[in-house]
Amino acid sequence: MVNSDAKPVFGQPAAAGPGQPRLRPVNRSQWIMLNIDVDRLIPEDHPARAIWDLVGRLDLSLFYAKVKAVEGHAGQPAFDPRLMISIWVYGISRGISSARELSESCEWEPGLQWLCAMGSVNYHSLSTFRAAHGEALKKLFIDLLGVLSAEGLVEMERVAVDGTKIRAHASDGSFRKGEKLDEHLQTAAAHLEALEQEPEETLSRAQQAARERSRRERQQRVTAAQQELNQLRQQRRGAKEKAQVQVSTTEAEARIMKQPGGGFAPSYNVQLATDEKAKIIVAAVVSTSGTDTRLLAEVVDQVRANSGAAPDQVLVDGGYVSADNLEKLQERGAELIGPVADMQGAVNKQARQRGVGEGYLPQAFRYDSQTNTYQCPEGKVLIQIKQRERQGGRIEHEYRAKKSDCDACPHKQECCRKATTCGRTVVRSEPTPAVKTFREKMQTEPYKELYRKRSEIAEFPNAWLKEKFGFRRFRLSGLAKAGLEGLWAVITYNAQQWTRLVWLQGPRPAAA
Repeated sequence: MVNSDAKPVFGQPAAAGPGQPRLRPVNRSQWIMLNIDVDRLIPEDHPARAIWDLVGRLDLSLFYAKVKAVEGHAGQPAFDPRLMISIWVYGISRGISSARELSESCEWEPGLQWLCAMGSVNYHSLSTFRAAHGEALKKLFIDLLGVLSAEGLVEMERVAVDGTKIRAHASDGSFRKGEKLDEHLQTAAAHLEALEQEPEETLSRAQQAARERSRRERQQRVTAAQQELNQLRQQRRGAKEKAQVQVSTTEAEARIMKQPGGGFAPSYNVQLATDEKAKIIVAAVVSTSGTDTRLLAEVVDQVRANSGAAPDQVLVDGGYVSADNLEKLQERGAELIGPVADMQGAVNKQARQRGVGEGYLPQAFRYDSQTNTYQCPEGKVLIQIKQRERQGGRIEHEYRAKKSDCDACPHKQECCRKATTCGRTVVRSEPTPAVKTFREKMQTEPYKELYRKRSEIAEFPNAWLKEKFGFRRFRLSGLAKAGLEGLWAVITYNAQQWTRLVWLQGPRPAAA
């Protein structure tokens, strides 16, 4: 019976009722035998089932051709390439890019447990498989494009090309330049020579093999860094420029590139070509070039090699627009669609940086086409002194006033205060016929509407790769392996688009 006269006291806990609460114990020090229906580990619409189904539709003959273990001969059975591909595609789709982490996840993650049928795959086999099938992986990508095309997801009418910088495996501190780089390479070479002279009688076979592998890998890195250094120095002109060459001592092919969010870091330039219909990636090129302009033709050629035809139209941003690219795409039967650069705005910005006043900007100078001269706001004449072709498809005509006219002008400080050895200079930029036609075309409303689609098409896969896959840094070193790693990510992306647009929308085979 509860005493109704009892009053609670502030700060004093209430009295416990009769008896202690009975709770379920948590005992982790026990063994439990479970009966598991492997096929019911995941639901019918789980992505692991879609990946297994999709990989089974592709031609894996090049992967199977590398399997050394055959029936009737000695040797340990190999892991099924269909399984290895499915594990990697599923792992990358979950943001797992480490072979060790992927191997550990096979022990507990339901999708990987289902793929492996409750078995396990060691991380060394996963790591080796990822980097050992270059040509087979390229064919797998093309076969997947064939499946997507058969489903109506690829049309090749309009393709958007965009580039993104992905950080290299090399660290910032591995880069050396000038004399420091030469000293480092000499020290590394001396260290290798010392290792070769050390006695190996006291070492075990495993230690000898490890030392030999370490020696071989270090020798390869030193040789690659030296070759890359010599090649880059040949491309530079002055002695000062040659001394500024930077090369990574661990990953010679990596380059210091400007990052989208600011700053600089060792990176590779990943170019993606995306089809408009379902935003399927139809080509991927990994390059050491820090600029996008020179890579456009290579990307379009890769699109043709993968799909058998060049796209009708190619959407790009301003970094790709040049007279050279206009000509190259015309030769390939593709039409370039991109923005028209504001040349006048750039010229005015440079003039203001030189201290030119608003009343003496280039547009304040009047051009006379009959005499091919300019007249400044003070009435002085500027005559043509030079003509040159510039990158980007334009011809520049340079006009200059007499030094005596500018020295005697009361507005010299507002117009050309930094011109100490000559008079005021004005440059008239004239586009080549191809660029002129391109600019006129892009001023029309239909082409403006086409260009507005570029960001939607091009930036969708970039965001997917970086945000969903965490594809911001390469795990593998070197341009060739980085290209394979990029291809794995692109194949995974396309597989996910097939899953959400085809597999999840139609009937699926029932579980066994």
